[in-house]
Amino acid sequence: MAEDDRLAVLRGLGALDSESDATFDRVVRLAAALFGAPRAAVVLVDRDRLWHKAIVGLERREYPRAGSLADVMIRRGEALISADQRADKRFDAIRHTLTQVDVAFFASAPLVTPDGAVVGLLVVGDPEPHPREQEALLEALSDLAELATERLMADAHRLAVERGRQLDRQRRDLALEAGGLGEFDLDLTEDRVVINEQMKTMTGLSRDSTAGQKGDVSFKYVHPDDRDALRVEVDRSLKATGRYRAEYRIVRPDNGEVRWMMGAGTVVLDGDGQPRKIIGVVQDITDRKRDEEQRETLMAELDHRVKNVLAAVQSLAAQSARRTSSVDGFIDSFSGRLKAMAQAHELLTATRWHGASLGSIVEAELGGLGQGQAIWSGPDLFLTPRAANALSLALHELATNAIKYGALSVEGGRVLLDWRKRPDGGFAIDWQETGGPPVVQPTRTGFGAVLLDRVTGRELGGVGKVTYDRSGVRVHLTANRAALADAATAQPPPAPNGVSSGQAAGHGGVEGLRLLIVEDATLLALELEAGLIEAGAIIVGTAGDVDEAMGHAEAALDAAVLDVNLGGRLVTPVAERLQARGIPFVFATGYGERGAPGGFAAPIVRKPYNIHQIVQAVAEAVGR
Repeated sequence: MAEDDRLAVLRGLGALDSESDATFDRVVRLAAALFGAPRAAVVLVDRDRLWHKAIVGLERREYPRAGSLADVMIRRGEALISADQRADKRFDAIRHTLTQVDVAFFASAPLVTPDGAVVGLLVVGDPEPHPREQEALLEALSDLAELATERLMADAHRLAVERGRQLDRQRRDLALEAGGLGEFDLDLTEDRVVINEQMKTMTGLSRDSTAGQKGDVSFKYVHPDDRDALRVEVDRSLKATGRYRAEYRIVRPDNGEVRWMMGAGTVVLDGDGQPRKIIGVVQDITDRKRDEEQRETLMAELDHRVKNVLAAVQSLAAQSARRTSSVDGFIDSFSGRLKAMAQAHELLTATRWHGASLGSIVEAELGGLGQGQAIWSGPDLFLTPRAANALSLALHELATNAIKYGALSVEGGRVLLDWRKRPDGGFAIDWQETGGPPVVQPTRTGFGAVLLDRVTGRELGGVGKVTYDRSGVRVHLTANRAALADAATAQPPPAPNGVSSGQAAGHGGVEGLRLLIVEDATLLALELEAGLIEAGAIIVGTAGDVDEAMGHAEAALDAAVLDVNLGGRLVTPVAERLQARGIPFVFATGYGERGAPGGFAAPIVRKPYNIHQIVQAVAEAVGR
């Protein structure tokens, strides 16, 4: 065996630098007595030193290896007795190297492990020569060496087991710490409970060990409202399965704080099958419980908001229907108002419904107009969710009227919008149209005017005034301080959707284009298909999932409209295939990302959309 391998086995025994014990002491005494010698030792041969596990007649336990008889014998790996090594011809060739030898009589037997490693020697020495007849005792010396080796191996096994247990304890402690788990051990025989540091920190208990009180100590700090139910549940589970798991509250004894805990334990039986102890873990789940409560609150709030949104949509539909005389007019006005609500919702989502900045609301509504058609300015004001929704609708009505009848209906017309903080803590907005056709006082009050009045009075807590100057409509709105909220960190405002909801398609159309529609919402797909056919497109196919869309993607196409999310799967594979074929496409999405999904350089139309926006986006994608 190579020296490095031998040393690895030796050091793996864990015997170097260890104390002796009764077994090794007895072995060296027997060896010394066997030969009537004054010296004997169990020697472990390290790389550069000799470590004596047990000694008789020697002054110290450690000696240099170089120049010793042990160095010679560890290399030979055999048992040997020399009555007088000074005259022993077996040592003549190496005698000049034996610089550390001060004995005449010498006997040695190797300590050989089961895998063949010679880790040491059982040696006997005497400064005086011995009779040659003692060489017959070599077998007895080897038996003693074998006894010493067996003890070395037994000690090594015991040490390995202890190291394994220690490692298991360390792993367990790490797992408990990583999992935020406290540990307890309730000894039913001694009626004591022991807890670890993690559990002391978690529960506010101060002692490692305390009287078990026949198990009652486990319930002492449980919240009074949970105590009886927990006791019943634990008793029932232990009797039924020998283990339990429960969630309950405790009252910390150190500060009175109420915390939620999850406890789990199991019964450990003795040799007679009787319960000896209950061991288990405890985890602080207060944060989880708080999160669950918040989720329940959010779900209730979501339910409330969804119902409010549906009610608002229903109201918008009814009001739009009452004040329009044609189906096309209804669709145009209703979809535009619905889009304004969606834009406000997207802005609010960016701040997790803390509110929205007035500037971002204005940009979302007016940013899609031509360059120079709308100019706005004002301080950074942050509106409450209610005020943001209301103002978004109000601005939409003003913009729609300006596009249809006012300054934005002609080339060269413009809208100037300015807002400012008021001394009373509220704010004021001024809308001024210039460069448009002459303004005529309306003969009836439309929905937009009614909405402006209700928005400013009920939602903004202010007043609104519309002045129909012949040179252009002027609007003055005020809001009280309750309409403003503390600013929250928000994502950048969403990019405008290009075509205002009240506008017809711009530069190009889709006449004659072969289109693929990928949309998993059936009603949306039907509406989109009908609208594009009316606009002159040829619908090659519609698909509601990725696999179906991948099949259609191989057809002869000019462009495609892709919903981003199809039943939980991204449309990315379809987009990649179309891109590889050089076929342009448009994304339709309800998500609030500013950039195209997956980094594709494709137009984005955000839901809810109207057919004009889709037509314009497709025309842009194909270069019309």
